[in-house]
Amino acid sequence: MMTRTSVILALVTLGVAAPVTSAQAQADMLGSYSGTVRATSFAGGKDASKMSGSVTITPSKTSAGTYKVEIRLSTRGDSPTASSTGYLQWSISPGRCGARVQFLVQPSEVSPLDIRSGGNAEVMWEGKLPLTGGEGSYQLMIYDRGVREQDIVGCANLKYNKPKS
Repeated sequence: MMTRTSVILALVTLGVAAPVTSAQAQADMLGSYSGTVRATSFAGGKDASKMSGSVTITPSKTSAGTYKVEIRLSTRGDSPTASSTGYLQWSISPGRCGARVQFLVQPSEVSPLDIRSGGNAEVMWEGKLPLTGGEGSYQLMIYDRGVREQDIVGCANLKYNKPKS
Protein backbone atom coordinates (compact mmCIF):
# COMPACT_ATOMS: atom_id res chain seq x y z
CA MET A 1 0.00 0.00 0.00
CA MET A 2 2.86 2.36 0.82
CA THR A 3 4.42 1.71 -2.57
CA ARG A 4 1.17 2.42 -4.40
CA THR A 5 0.74 5.72 -2.52
CA SER A 6 4.32 6.69 -3.34
CA VAL A 7 3.74 5.97 -7.04
CA ILE A 8 0.53 8.04 -7.10
CA LEU A 9 2.25 10.90 -5.26
CA ALA A 10 5.16 10.80 -7.72
CA LEU A 11 2.79 10.90 -10.72
CA VAL A 12 0.85 13.84 -9.26
CA THR A 13 4.11 15.68 -8.59
CA LEU A 14 5.27 15.10 -12.18
CA GLY A 15 1.92 16.29 -13.53
CA VAL A 16 2.19 19.54 -11.58
CA ALA A 17 5.84 20.15 -12.45
CA ALA A 18 5.48 19.34 -16.17
CA PRO A 19 3.69 22.56 -17.22
CA VAL A 20 6.32 24.71 -15.49
CA THR A 21 9.17 22.76 -17.04
CA SER A 22 7.44 22.97 -20.41
CA ALA A 23 7.04 26.77 -20.10
CA GLN A 24 10.69 27.09 -19.08
CA ALA A 25 11.81 24.98 -22.03
CA GLN A 26 9.62 27.03 -24.38
CA ALA A 27 11.02 30.31 -23.00
CA ASP A 28 14.56 29.02 -23.56
CA MET A 29 13.72 28.23 -27.21
CA LEU A 30 12.01 31.56 -27.89
CA GLY A 31 13.92 34.73 -28.50
CA SER A 32 13.21 38.21 -27.20
CA TYR A 33 12.27 41.48 -28.87
CA SER A 34 13.80 44.90 -28.33
CA GLY A 35 13.52 48.36 -29.80
CA THR A 36 14.28 52.04 -29.40
CA VAL A 37 11.35 54.39 -28.82
CA ARG A 38 11.51 57.43 -31.07
CA ALA A 39 9.16 60.36 -31.39
CA THR A 40 6.68 60.27 -34.25
CA SER A 41 5.20 62.95 -36.40
CA PHE A 42 1.79 61.21 -36.58
CA ALA A 43 0.30 63.17 -33.71
CA GLY A 44 -0.08 66.87 -33.26
CA GLY A 45 1.41 66.56 -29.78
CA LYS A 46 3.53 69.40 -28.48
CA ASP A 47 7.25 68.72 -28.48
CA ALA A 48 6.86 65.04 -29.24
CA SER A 49 10.38 65.23 -30.69
CA LYS A 50 11.77 65.25 -27.17
CA MET A 51 10.83 61.65 -26.43
CA SER A 52 13.18 58.67 -26.37
CA GLY A 53 13.36 55.30 -24.69
CA SER A 54 13.70 51.56 -24.99
CA VAL A 55 11.52 48.46 -24.88
CA THR A 56 12.41 44.83 -24.15
CA ILE A 57 10.01 41.89 -24.49
CA THR A 58 11.07 38.51 -23.09
CA PRO A 59 9.17 35.21 -22.84
CA SER A 60 7.99 34.23 -19.38
CA LYS A 61 9.73 31.24 -17.82
CA THR A 62 6.59 30.32 -15.87
CA SER A 63 3.72 30.53 -18.37
CA ALA A 64 3.74 29.57 -22.05
CA GLY A 65 2.55 32.35 -24.39
CA THR A 66 3.17 34.98 -21.71
CA TYR A 67 5.74 37.74 -22.14
CA LYS A 68 7.30 40.36 -19.88
CA VAL A 69 7.32 43.85 -21.42
CA GLU A 70 9.69 46.49 -19.98
CA ILE A 71 9.51 50.07 -21.26
CA ARG A 72 11.78 52.94 -20.22
CA LEU A 73 10.93 56.41 -21.49
CA SER A 74 12.28 59.92 -21.21
CA THR A 75 9.96 62.79 -22.11
CA ARG A 76 11.62 66.15 -22.08
CA GLY A 77 8.83 67.96 -23.90
CA ASP A 78 5.42 69.28 -22.95
CA SER A 79 2.76 66.57 -23.02
CA PRO A 80 -0.72 67.89 -22.18
CA THR A 81 -1.94 64.43 -21.16
CA ALA A 82 1.14 63.46 -19.18
CA SER A 83 1.09 66.85 -17.44
CA SER A 84 -2.55 66.52 -16.39
CA THR A 85 -2.82 62.75 -15.78
CA GLY A 86 0.77 61.75 -15.06
CA TYR A 87 0.73 58.85 -17.52
CA LEU A 88 0.92 57.81 -21.18
CA GLN A 89 -0.71 54.74 -22.69
CA TRP A 90 0.98 52.14 -24.91
CA SER A 91 0.23 49.11 -27.04
CA ILE A 92 1.79 46.54 -29.38
CA SER A 93 0.71 45.96 -32.98
CA PRO A 94 1.91 43.93 -35.98
CA GLY A 95 3.97 45.80 -38.56
CA ARG A 96 6.59 48.50 -38.43
CA CYS A 97 6.11 52.04 -37.13
CA GLY A 98 3.65 53.85 -39.36
CA ALA A 99 1.73 50.68 -40.31
CA ARG A 100 -1.99 50.43 -39.62
CA VAL A 101 -2.61 49.70 -35.92
CA GLN A 102 -4.12 46.29 -35.05
CA PHE A 103 -3.86 45.85 -31.29
CA LEU A 104 -2.25 42.62 -30.03
CA VAL A 105 -2.90 43.99 -26.57
CA GLN A 106 -5.37 46.80 -25.86
CA PRO A 107 -4.02 49.92 -24.12
CA SER A 108 -6.75 49.46 -21.49
CA GLU A 109 -5.35 45.97 -20.66
CA VAL A 110 -1.83 47.13 -19.78
CA SER A 111 -0.29 49.29 -17.07
CA PRO A 112 0.31 52.85 -18.32
CA LEU A 113 3.67 54.60 -18.26
CA ASP A 114 3.71 56.65 -15.06
CA ILE A 115 5.56 59.91 -15.73
CA ARG A 116 7.70 60.99 -12.77
CA SER A 117 8.83 64.53 -12.14
CA GLY A 118 11.66 65.19 -14.57
CA GLY A 119 9.82 63.37 -17.36
CA ASN A 120 11.14 59.82 -16.92
CA ALA A 121 8.80 56.83 -16.96
CA GLU A 122 9.05 53.08 -16.84
CA VAL A 123 6.65 50.21 -16.69
CA MET A 124 6.86 46.45 -16.46
CA TRP A 125 3.87 44.39 -17.58
CA GLU A 126 3.45 40.65 -17.97
CA GLY A 127 0.68 39.07 -20.02
CA LYS A 128 -0.37 37.01 -23.01
CA LEU A 129 0.93 38.19 -26.40
CA PRO A 130 0.47 36.30 -29.69
CA LEU A 131 4.03 36.88 -30.94
CA THR A 132 5.31 34.59 -33.70
CA GLY A 133 8.94 34.08 -32.65
CA GLY A 134 10.89 35.87 -35.34
CA GLU A 135 8.27 35.69 -38.07
CA GLY A 136 6.67 39.01 -38.91
CA SER A 137 7.39 42.43 -37.47
CA TYR A 138 5.95 44.32 -34.51
CA GLN A 139 5.76 47.88 -33.23
CA LEU A 140 5.24 49.40 -29.80
CA MET A 141 3.26 52.66 -29.82
CA ILE A 142 3.10 55.37 -27.12
CA TYR A 143 -0.12 57.39 -27.02
CA ASP A 144 -0.95 60.89 -25.78
CA ARG A 145 -4.53 62.22 -25.46
CA GLY A 146 -6.24 59.02 -26.63
CA VAL A 147 -5.49 55.71 -28.35
CA ARG A 148 -6.16 56.47 -32.01
CA GLU A 149 -3.46 56.43 -34.68
CA GLN A 150 -3.31 60.23 -34.65
CA ASP A 151 -2.59 60.09 -30.88
CA ILE A 152 0.70 58.17 -31.32
CA VAL A 153 3.63 60.30 -30.12
CA GLY A 154 6.31 57.60 -29.92
CA CYS A 155 6.99 54.30 -31.63
CA ALA A 156 9.58 51.50 -31.57
CA ASN A 157 10.18 48.93 -34.29
CA LEU A 158 10.70 45.68 -32.39
CA LYS A 159 13.69 43.61 -33.48
CA TYR A 160 13.68 39.86 -32.88
CA ASN A 161 16.72 38.58 -30.97
CA LYS A 162 17.39 34.85 -31.38
CA PRO A 163 17.74 32.83 -28.17
CA LYS A 164 21.24 32.23 -26.87
CA SER A 165 22.36 28.66 -27.39
